[in-house]
Amino acid sequence: MSNRQRPDPMVAPTVADAEHAIGNLQAKRAALLARGKQLDEVRASNAFAALANGDAKARQRLDALNRETAEHGSELASIDAALKTATARLEAAQRAAAKAAQAGHAAAIREEWTAAQQDFADIDAGLSFAVGAMNRVFERYLRMQQHGLRPPPQLVLMTTDVWITAAMALPPPLWKQLNHQGLEHLPPNRKRSASSLADAWAAQTEQQAAAIGGEQQPNTSEVA
Repeated sequence: MSNRQRPDPMVAPTVADAEHAIGNLQAKRAALLARGKQLDEVRASNAFAALANGDAKARQRLDALNRETAEHGSELASIDAALKTATARLEAAQRAAAKAAQAGHAAAIREEWTAAQQDFADIDAGLSFAVGAMNRVFERYLRMQQHGLRPPPQLVLMTTDVWITAAMALPPPLWKQLNHQGLEHLPPNRKRSASSLADAWAAQTEQQAAAIGGEQQPNTSEVA
């Protein structure tokens, strides 16, 4: 008994299995057609000798050829029937594969959307946090001004550059739309972060605070 595992007829074949089966059947059909052509050629010569000349040996060969021809026609019909079934199985396998692929796409979409929902929430939280922080910066400068501090002359311009710099890092379609609506591209020397402004203005803020407080200052060149 052969140990080769036979395919379970209750399990739908894969596309590869169905294509392999069709390939085998087509090869067998091609061989049968070639043999049929040979039978026709051999029958023609033996039929003339047997029927026209009464050749007994030719008659025997012709009878054998007729039996093989009948079997050949039956086998060819069986191959054609098998090919029809194999084609139907291939189409079923292709539909199953397409359905599985579509189910995979749907699952991937749902997975990405679940993550995107959290991203939307993060956008709201992040924007709220950033806007709140910027409002607090301006409120603090207003209070410091009430205590005598002179805010940086370019406070509004440079903090605006911070927001535009961040906007320029948005996905290209969003920045393109903002640019179309009038938000201009910043040159490289105007791209900045909020922390860079804090670093740049820290010394002059401290210098003003010391002067307002009447504190003795080190004999260093003034910070621009």
